[in-house]
Amino acid sequence: MRPVELESPLLRLDQPVLTDAESMYEFCQDPLFERFLTVPWPYNLSDAETFIERYIPGAWKADREYTWALRAPGRPELLGVIGLRLPSGSIGFWLGSPHRGNGYIAEALRMVADWAFAEGIVDAIHWECLIGNRASARVARKTGFTFTGQGPSLAPYRDGSHPLSWQGWLKASDERATKDGWPAEVTG
Repeated sequence: MRPVELESPLLRLDQPVLTDAESMYEFCQDPLFERFLTVPWPYNLSDAETFIERYIPGAWKADREYTWALRAPGRPELLGVIGLRLPSGSIGFWLGSPHRGNGYIAEALRMVADWAFAEGIVDAIHWECLIGNRASARVARKTGFTFTGQGPSLAPYRDGSHPLSWQGWLKASDERATKDGWPAEVTG
């Protein structure tokens, strides 16, 4: 598939470009990324460049993963990244620390889900995060995912293990309202 751009009044999703590499590198120095994400650690500028120049274009072309940069409309600055992996329908995302608290990830998740469901790419999206990543869980809860419990992560961690993760699903037919059943540390 060829890359697709998505836009709302709050956010534009487009392709990461090489000029985003420095910001991506800087954002990925966040200690929360080491704890909760599967990005290489330590994360180097060359990791960002390889991800942008090789991985993302190849994954779109092979219909293996669709990855977008998050940007404010009309602005070139990278805010974060979101990707939909196939065939699992698994979603992953991160946001640079200066941009948190503005609803960007919830909006990006809604936009990607709406697009994927409308295009028939998937009929359900799987979300997971390492146990304790309350910010990720709160976004999933807010955007209508149903919490399905905890279990080994689908995505391997950087050491190849599959640590326990919180998991949930959003089906194309689901109401997007907040659902009960989430862990207390997420709803509090």
